[in-house]
Amino acid sequence: MPARIAIRHLALRGLAPRDHPAPGDLRQKLIDAARGFLPEALEQAVGAWSGEAVLRVRRLEVDVTLDTAFEPRAFAACLARAIAGELRRAEARGSSHGGSESVVCYPSRAIYLAALLEALAEGRSTERWWLSDAEGLRFLSPAQAIRTALLASARVGLEALASLPPLRRTAVLGALTPLERERVLDGFSHEGRGAGFDACADAIVQAADELPEGASALALFVGAFARRPALAGEALSDAARLWVEFEQHQRDDGADIAAASSEEREVGAPSSGQEARRILAAAASRRNRPAPSKPLYRFTSFGGLLLLLPDLGASAIADVVAKWPTAPPNAAALVAHAALGLCAGRERFTEYLGDDLWRELFGLDPQAPTSAITSPLCAVDDDAWSAFAPLLAPLHRLRDARFLLPPGGLIGSRGARRSLAGLARAASKRFARRLPAMADSSAPFLWANLLATSAALERRPSGWNARLSRPPLDVLLSLARVAEGSVYAGSGVSIDIHRLTS
Repeated sequence: MPARIAIRHLALRGLAPRDHPAPGDLRQKLIDAARGFLPEALEQAVGAWSGEAVLRVRRLEVDVTLDTAFEPRAFAACLARAIAGELRRAEARGSSHGGSESVVCYPSRAIYLAALLEALAEGRSTERWWLSDAEGLRFLSPAQAIRTALLASARVGLEALASLPPLRRTAVLGALTPLERERVLDGFSHEGRGAGFDACADAIVQAADELPEGASALALFVGAFARRPALAGEALSDAARLWVEFEQHQRDDGADIAAASSEEREVGAPSSGQEARRILAAAASRRNRPAPSKPLYRFTSFGGLLLLLPDLGASAIADVVAKWPTAPPNAAALVAHAALGLCAGRERFTEYLGDDLWRELFGLDPQAPTSAITSPLCAVDDDAWSAFAPLLAPLHRLRDARFLLPPGGLIGSRGARRSLAGLARAASKRFARRLPAMADSSAPFLWANLLATSAALERRPSGWNARLSRPPLDVLLSLARVAEGSVYAGSGVSIDIHRLTS
C-alpha cells in the first residue's frame, strides 16, 4: 500500500547570518513555505515508498541548508526529501528505545493494531506514545474502544486478532462485552465471500477443539480464520453461531452434538437452518480426535486474586474444617473458594461464584449451579463457624464491612457471612503487608488499585501459565516482587504468573 506520513508537531528552527537585515521575515517565510507546500512535497518524496510497515518515531531532526533567497517550493521539497530519508533509515534500523529518538516499527498494520488491542484491553494504551490511535478512543470504555479499533478496517482487525497467540487473543476477546462481541462478529461477517458452508463448519469444529467449552461465536470465528485465512464471511459467522447453539443444547439436554445427523453429502450452501445444522453436526462427527475434556486456554476477570493465593491460609482453613462435627463434602475447598472471592467485593461475588475456572482451581465442580456452592455453607451451624475465630481479621472499618460481607441472599447464615468476610480480610491484610507502605490499606483500596486485573491462562502438563494484566499501582507489585513466580491453587495445581511488562 502507498506510504502515508502524519506529523503531529512540526517545529522549524532557522539559523540566519548575523548581518541578515530581516530575520523575522525570514522566519515567517519558512513557516509559510512549510504550511503551503510541505504536504504536497512529502507526497512526492514518498511516492515510490510502499509497504505494510507501521513506523512510529517520537522525535525526528533533520538539517537543510539553503540560500536566504530560497524559493518556498524548493525549501519544502528539500525538507520533504530530508524527512523521507531519515524515516527510511529509521525503518532500516528497526525498533529502538531510549532518548529522544525512540523508534517503534511494526511489520504490518495488523501487527500494530494487535499491539493497540492488547493495550486497550489492559487499559494502558494512553501511556504508550507509539500507539497514537488510542488518543481518539480514550473516552470510550475498553470494550467500545476495542470494537471501534477492530471495525475501523474489519479485514485488518480480523488479521490483527488472528495474529495474536491464543493466550493473548483470549485476553483481548475477554475484555469485550457480549453486545460488543456480536457487533464485531457482524462486522467481520462482511469480510470475505465464496466460502462453502461445509468448509466453514469443519473449520469451526476444529477451532472449538482448541477453545474452552462455551467459547463465544466471535472466538470461534477468529480461531477458524487463524487456521484457514481463506475462510471468512457470513458462512463462517453462521457456522460459529450455530455451534454455540449446539453446545448450549448439549449442556442443557445432554445430547451428543454429532447425533443430529448421520448423513453426509456435498452441498454448496445450506438452503435452510435445518440443513445448516445437519452439515455442522456432520462436521462434528468427522472429528479426527475427540474434543479435549479440559480447554487449553481460559480467561478470568478475577486474575488479581491469583496474587492472594499464598495469603489465603488454605491449610489453616482445612485444619478448622477437619474439626467440625459434621462437614459437607469438599467443605474446606468451599470455604477457601468463597473467602477468596469476597476479596473482590460483595458486588462481584455472584459473578465470581459462577466463574468455572476458579471452581476448577479449587477442585470444585465447574458445571454445578451456584446453589451447590453456597447451600452447603449455609447448612453449617454458627457454632461450627465460630471455630474460625482465631483466623479472622476484624472488620474495624465500615468500608471493609460494606465491601466484604457477602449478600444475605447468597449466604443466609450470619456465622458464615461474618467468618467468610473475616477470612477474606485476613488474606487481604497479609497481602498488604508484603507491599511497601500498604500494610494499613483497606480491602476496597487493595482491590481497586492492585487486584482488579484480568488474566489469561494456558493449561500446561505441570499446571497453568497465567498472563496477568497490570493494575494502576503496578509499580508496587514490581517493588515487592509479589506478582512473579509460582502460586498454588486450592486443588494443589501450580500456576506460573507472568505480568505484562510493556
